[in-house]
Amino acid sequence: MRMTRSLLPTIAAAALSLLSLPAAAGGIAGKVNAKVAKHKKNVVVYIESAAYTGTPKEAELDQKNQVFIPFVLPVVKGTTVKFLNNDATGHNVFSPDGEKFDLGVYSKDETRSYAFKTEGLYTILCKMHNSMIAYVLVLQNPYFAVTGEDGAFKIEGVPPGEYTLKVWSERKKAEPIKVTVAEGSVATAEVELR
Repeated sequence: MRMTRSLLPTIAAAALSLLSLPAAAGGIAGKVNAKVAKHKKNVVVYIESAAYTGTPKEAELDQKNQVFIPFVLPVVKGTTVKFLNNDATGHNVFSPDGEKFDLGVYSKDETRSYAFKTEGLYTILCKMHNSMIAYVLVLQNPYFAVTGEDGAFKIEGVPPGEYTLKVWSERKKAEPIKVTVAEGSVATAEVELR
């Protein structure tokens, strides 16, 4: 079959557009191990640094039975967190870390919000209830997961590339791990808390 010269530019343009398609995202899945079973839960596993130009989504941290839910909340820098109050009593949410904020006292069914502008760990406390504690971990990108009871995690939508995988745990530490995510595949990682 013979191609006419008029089709060549069209075929060339189509070939170039195929070459410029974004690579299919992959993921990272694995498990966090610890000697004490309860230390496997509520561990944030995250990519230290990755290209990201998206817009942060809003997040929520609730208060029920004088407990913050969830216990740990990872968010992207710039995220506004809504602090709900579903208790019959008032609460006063504040953090002594980073930008330091105090949302004042507010009652049942009220909500206060705070936009986290700086990366880092924020301890969340209530001046009215000393036993209440939670953590907001502000990260550079959205490639993170929080472990369940068994320490399992899965980070989805990760662009192909080489990354440093880190963890945050309230009581334990772990060495960073190098991970390579191939196009459209899921890399595996096992983390040992010490």
